[in-house]
Amino acid sequence: MASWLIYIKERFPLPVYALLVGGISLSGNFLAAPGFRVGPSALTFFGLLGFFFILRLMDELKDYEKDLIVHPERPLPRGVLDAKRVAKQIPIFTTALFTYALVVSLITSVTAGVLLAIVTVWLWLMYKEFCLGEWLAKRPLLYAISHQLILVPVCLFAVSCHSAQAPSAAAAWFFALAVLGAFFSYEVSRKLDPSAHELQRTYLAVYGIRKVFLILLVCNAVAAIGAQGLGLGLWMWWAEVLVLVSAIRLFKSPSAFKLTEGLATLSLLFHIWGIAFSYWLGLLR
Repeated sequence: MASWLIYIKERFPLPVYALLVGGISLSGNFLAAPGFRVGPSALTFFGLLGFFFILRLMDELKDYEKDLIVHPERPLPRGVLDAKRVAKQIPIFTTALFTYALVVSLITSVTAGVLLAIVTVWLWLMYKEFCLGEWLAKRPLLYAISHQLILVPVCLFAVSCHSAQAPSAAAAWFFALAVLGAFFSYEVSRKLDPSAHELQRTYLAVYGIRKVFLILLVCNAVAAIGAQGLGLGLWMWWAEVLVLVSAIRLFKSPSAFKLTEGLATLSLLFHIWGIAFSYWLGLLR
């Protein structure tokens, strides 16, 4: 138990993930129905917390061999948790999440349960690299797309826990686009360190600054479309613009990547919490 607590403290900090999951859950709540709904919000929160925990653990295992060289200080490489034992527990955790999806379908709606089941199956396919591991490894952008798209059913699940009909509404899909674009932008921005080890295959090393900027432009355009569809364009566009402006600096100073990463993180939080904040401020009804 102590080993897991060390792992959670270092690699799955609960305050950080509570902020992430709480934003998606509450935005899904207010998008589907006015007023805070404790039961559905709690079901959404713990379902998504389980999803991100398994996702983090799967990534740790997939990166284990690389981390032995690049990040030997992390819990798995330094032996806090035994990698082989963790690998045996992954199917158990995944089955538990799938079971949770069945429970959700009984308590809230079949739609919500089906969406979480889709997320769980997709998560397992991601763990197995869609049986295309070596092929995908040579194509970081395609790899990222196949993994980031899971955020669409994740966001629809957060909405459907509060309303079985909501995922068919355009607003739910625009919410998914806003989160997808912002999350993808963050994913790219956190892998731009020009001094990173070659095994890490950062976007900057693989694609160069011109293509990286184009990728960020597309990601933030997707987020902007989602924000506009929600009627929050002017409320959210500033965050996307700041990310792109900071990325322009990378053409002359790649070492300034930390600013882009920081602004992409801020933008992600703003898009995740945007709907909840908008309702609290009276911008949406």
